[in-house]
Amino acid sequence: SINDPKSPNIDNNTSYDVTSTSQLLSTPYALFAKSAGTSTPSGFTHYLGEAFNGGIIFYLYKGSDGLEHGLIVALTESTAQWQSSATLVNANRTEDGAFNTALMTNSPAATYIAGLGAGWYLPSIDELGLLYYNRYSVQKALRAGGSTLLSNTAYYWSSTEYNATDAYLFVFDGGYAYYDNKPITGTVRGVRAF
Repeated sequence: SINDPKSPNIDNNTSYDVTSTSQLLSTPYALFAKSAGTSTPSGFTHYLGEAFNGGIIFYLYKGSDGLEHGLIVALTESTAQWQSSATLVNANRTEDGAFNTALMTNSPAATYIAGLGAGWYLPSIDELGLLYYNRYSVQKALRAGGSTLLSNTAYYWSSTEYNATDAYLFVFDGGYAYYDNKPITGTVRGVRAF
């Protein structure tokens, strides 16, 4: 405490003068904190954790077209192999799961995702990272809707290949990307864009 006479950082016999002042301005973090309770970035009509288009919104952004876009995670998940027998399919985009999923062959994971309906795909490794870091809003919405929660211990398959024999997955109990053999069974959860 400043008024504590035993404080080693205060010389009680010294007087201090104010040499300058400046106006306290808001920061982007403070402006975001204003809307943090609703998880709605300023200027958006949708919000993180919103039940929308058959899933839960976990990411929002303004596109180069000036419109609001986002990513939605499915309400359920399953387990599957990335491929039954590993072959290179050039699904190497870290940011574009739809592109990668369209290339996946001999893939129980892609088959499960296709069963969700049009527009769903296996997320890329970067999209899984976004889901992991925004899971607070997603978990609250999934729980409120009685849907399958994201697993805190799952290894979620991404659609991003590492090489011919391995693909990336996101480790939800540690918060990092990793890669493993494609025929290993991992957790799969669909996403879609709007």
